Amino acid sequence: MFCSRCGAAVVAGNRFCTWCGAPLEEEGAAVQEAGSVLQSAPASAMAGRLTAGRRWPPYRRGRLQDPYRERIQQLRLQLRALKLDLRQLNAYLANVRTQYYMTAAFVPRGLLRWGYKAIEDLRLMSPLQQKQLLQQRIFELERELLQLQQEQAAWRAHQRATRE
Repeated sequence: MFCSRCGAAVVAGNRFCTWCGAPLEEEGAAVQEAGSVLQSAPASAMAGRLTAGRRWPPYRRGRLQDPYRERIQQLRLQLRALKLDLRQLNAYLANVRTQYYMTAAFVPRGLLRWGYKAIEDLRLMSPLQQKQLLQQRIFELERELLQLQQEQAAWRAHQRATRE
């Protein structure tokens, strides 16, 4: 599907265009199927928007749309999901530890208690590895997000400088 205002490709089910922000209608005038766009659009208009087989980025109120915005939004959503997974994993780890400390007092000392502690350690081994991997992935995504935000700020400064 494509936006009728800017011509950008839109994921089916979206209510607004990701490039220009125009509201989209269900199978209405604002959104057209890919086949109907190619048939109904004049060849000169489509040829003007294509450069070496690629579309030019859409414009919003006479200026280029921010090329970093969509990727930054995706990274933020990924970070939220990973942080939620990390929170759930931490809750599981806390539950296992609490359960151990509440019941360890009733286990006799010696070999039996040592075995009980070994079982608790085994129950925590895989989740602790998952926690470490999640933390590393979150760190990497935050670093990538920071880099994109810095590039976006430089891009915006460049856009302001070229407008003036």
